[in-house]
Amino acid sequence: MSQAGQAPNIIMIVSDQHRADWMGCTGASYLNTANLDRLAEGGVRFTNAYCNAPLCVPSRMSMISGRYPYRTEVWGNEHELASDVPTFAHALGLAGYETVLCGRMHFKGPDQRHGYQQRLVGDITPTYSGGPSAPYGRLKGTAAQGMLSLEHSGPGDSPVLRYDQAVTDACVDFLDTRLRSGESRSLFLTVGYYGPHPTFICPPDIYAATSEALQGIEPISRDEEPLHPWVADWFNRLKIDQATAEDVRRVRASYAGLVQQLDRHIGRVVEAARSLPGDTIVVYVSDHGEMAGDHGMFWKQSFYEGSAAVPMIWHPLSQDTAEFQLARGRTVDVPVSLIDLAPTLVGLSGAPAMPGLDGNDLRPLLEAGASADKEAFWTERPVYCELLLGPSRMIRFKQYKLNYYSNHAAQLFDLESDPHEKRDLYPLEEYTGIRDQLLKLLLENWNPERIKETVASKKADLQYLTQWGKQIGLDNKDLWPSDYSDY
Repeated sequence: MSQAGQAPNIIMIVSDQHRADWMGCTGASYLNTANLDRLAEGGVRFTNAYCNAPLCVPSRMSMISGRYPYRTEVWGNEHELASDVPTFAHALGLAGYETVLCGRMHFKGPDQRHGYQQRLVGDITPTYSGGPSAPYGRLKGTAAQGMLSLEHSGPGDSPVLRYDQAVTDACVDFLDTRLRSGESRSLFLTVGYYGPHPTFICPPDIYAATSEALQGIEPISRDEEPLHPWVADWFNRLKIDQATAEDVRRVRASYAGLVQQLDRHIGRVVEAARSLPGDTIVVYVSDHGEMAGDHGMFWKQSFYEGSAAVPMIWHPLSQDTAEFQLARGRTVDVPVSLIDLAPTLVGLSGAPAMPGLDGNDLRPLLEAGASADKEAFWTERPVYCELLLGPSRMIRFKQYKLNYYSNHAAQLFDLESDPHEKRDLYPLEEYTGIRDQLLKLLLENWNPERIKETVASKKADLQYLTQWGKQIGLDNKDLWPSDYSDY
């Protein structure tokens, strides 16, 4: 066992596209997520956690750096985080941790570590836009947003399922080998899954169960005409009006099955982590959500709750000698976001403070025995989420959410009285005060015109590198090597 006072091991599990409310512990009775439910029951679950961009790369780069997208200058999946931006992996390395990444983090460009000392399994997506990725065979194109992902949904096998199995196996083997090696350093292990990101295909046994469980449970209905202009543009761009009721039913059952398969993998990793010497904390988050048919929409890249809200669970797997004691069985309702992970990990590890953080240390909300007054600061703190489309920005402040679109009128929702976001309050005169307050906060340090200028200045470079990626490719040892010739 480690000596008293040694920093805890931290197992951070990051899934892709898992919406916040699709777990048994959130009331989703149609899902069997026993392992996530146990983590929530024995730890702290945040009920209003948000991503900082409802798209993979910008969300993850904000998460690891603790900075909003407008500061990382990562707004799209084609953009790279500069290697001179500190991440929480750098911080924990400075604190003496062994820092290991197993699986997905969607790093773009030549830096596939960003502070991690070791990587066990590479990514399933290309390092460079246009470069090589795992072969999808007949499922080519189904991981992207579009009708193909809906049409090719259902029971079966897919690269997503095989990748997540490989990540789980590698994690379990690593933890077993590490135990036998006698390694005494504190461990920071990030486990990166691709599920429940599409392809919307799940194991047949789970699909049969979720299809039955979801009978009679319908998504939030599509907004009545006329649609908000931004939402109308979304439908025009992605052309999913042709989706049938059967498509919706099949995709939702498949997505639920992917969540349950993810839960199985998490159970294996957590069980293996129990053997680690010393105290261990498990953190579970996702990079963004999935609309899953709500408002007639699928995938991500919107500010609706299904897309922008994410699960966040902190669980003390063991804390026999820890000075800082995490609470057990607590839910926290104040809004937080993924940029809060970096300062919290710094605080738990004893690492030197990271420069330039936009997030805040969550420990006052995680600590056992914390009183209600600890939440006062968080109640008055806004949370932001950004999109290059527009560009656009969301602010969550208290019970209100304002979605600002630089090319359309904004939306305003009161999530306390309208959790399904069906009543836009923005045009109503009686909400002028809160509307103006939120607009002022939202635009305080964020300039959509400057963002457009910066993105435009990068365009030629990105196009050139994409051309190189398509023609030359990259023999990338960090890309997950798998043969689908039998698929």
